[in-house]
Amino acid sequence: MNPDPALATLLDWLLRSEHPPESLWEPEPPLEELRCHPDLVARLAEVARPIGAARRRFVAGCPVIQHPRGRPIAAASGTAWLAVRSGLPAGALTLPEPRASQLDGDWVELDPWAPDAAFAHATDLLRVHVARAYELAEAESEA
Repeated sequence: MNPDPALATLLDWLLRSEHPPESLWEPEPPLEELRCHPDLVARLAEVARPIGAARRRFVAGCPVIQHPRGRPIAAASGTAWLAVRSGLPAGALTLPEPRASQLDGDWVELDPWAPDAAFAHATDLLRVHVARAYELAEAESEA
């Protein structure tokens, strides 16, 4: 399955080695510029905002969560694609059909809606992944 153009642009950006640090929680672009459903943008914000000093930017109309020193730790696209650089197994958040096999081993594609898990439990599980990704980025930036 070929990814849509916004996802392809997002994946190219995520795979680059250099990412300038962000200093703000970037506001959402106008609806016509979004390439991610507003509910998924809100879901990612809900799980990422409480984590450390995480930052948000938009790449090709898709939200990306970054560590303050620049490493991307989570991203979303479309209506249900969410990836987190946690290195943890997806568990109850496993997607039926992963879409971005070219992401490195630390990236895990997750089901942001997890229909087989209670909503609050799925939110907690997503937060665990984002928190772990933040911790890994913090350790990498200190090394």
